Amino acid sequence: MMKDNMEEMFPVVDEEGTVIGRATRGECHNGSRLLHPVVHLHVFNAQGDVFLQKRPEWKDIQPGKWDTAVGGHLDYGETPEEALPREVSEELGITTFTPTFIGKYVFESQRERELVYVYCTTYNGEIKPSKDELDGGRFWTMQEIRKAMGQQLLTPNFEREFQRFFLEKIERYRLLTEQIRALTAGETDSVAVMANVCAAIHETMGFFWTGFYRVKDGELVLGPFQGPVACMHIGFGRGVCGTAWKQCETIVVPDVEQFPGHIACSSLSRSEIVVPVLSKDGEVLAVLDIDSKELSTFDDIDRHYLEGICRMIVMT
Repeated sequence: MMKDNMEEMFPVVDEEGTVIGRATRGECHNGSRLLHPVVHLHVFNAQGDVFLQKRPEWKDIQPGKWDTAVGGHLDYGETPEEALPREVSEELGITTFTPTFIGKYVFESQRERELVYVYCTTYNGEIKPSKDELDGGRFWTMQEIRKAMGQQLLTPNFEREFQRFFLEKIERYRLLTEQIRALTAGETDSVAVMANVCAAIHETMGFFWTGFYRVKDGELVLGPFQGPVACMHIGFGRGVCGTAWKQCETIVVPDVEQFPGHIACSSLSRSEIVVPVLSKDGEVLAVLDIDSKELSTFDDIDRHYLEGICRMIVMT
């Protein structure tokens, strides 16, 4: 039977992630509570389902339970950004993906203490779970995950983490989507629809700025919005909004200061997501622009649900 290498060397860190020493896997997992870093990747598909891996019975922690799609320790001398693609390739056979950093936190149990770096991605390609490291894996619906919570099927770490970072947001978006579907049903005036859509999003999600820009006379013109005063005209291909229009795709910006040509309507904006509103022929008719005062606010969950909301909007 396979088993973990208890002599494998891990970095020991403080709660900010600064390396302050090193210890073996055995030393980190024997109740010493030495804080050591790990990376987790939550993999969603286009339908919003989430992939879980099955931990093999030979694992020294939580054997036989379903867990986050990818989870692995940092090697000594390795950064989270270096460890993540290595673990994803080793465990799922995925070599090309775009991760979004969600946050980090300290996980504690009787046996160990981990500094967890949380990422997510949307992936619709082939997944090949490692036959050496896993007992397989599959996509789970949100309903299946909720039903399995507390039934000893999922690892406690996954349950707490998914509840904290994803389920609460998913539930808010689910209710928001139902509200917007009711608000827009039968309404043919696009300005009225956009006004209620951005008001509902803004009130439910608590973003800094939420609004629409309409394509008019070869530029983006400010439409209904919630929040501080904003730029009224944006050119094709300019800033995040103009780029989303040009590329005809959603753009997620973790740090607006790192986006080339970013248009700063407000110095308080730190991260941004822009979602195109498309005609039946795939032409961009408007964009939904949302800003946050915090870095790295938006992820693939926001992308998934906001794209769905924009598909409800019928432009006139």
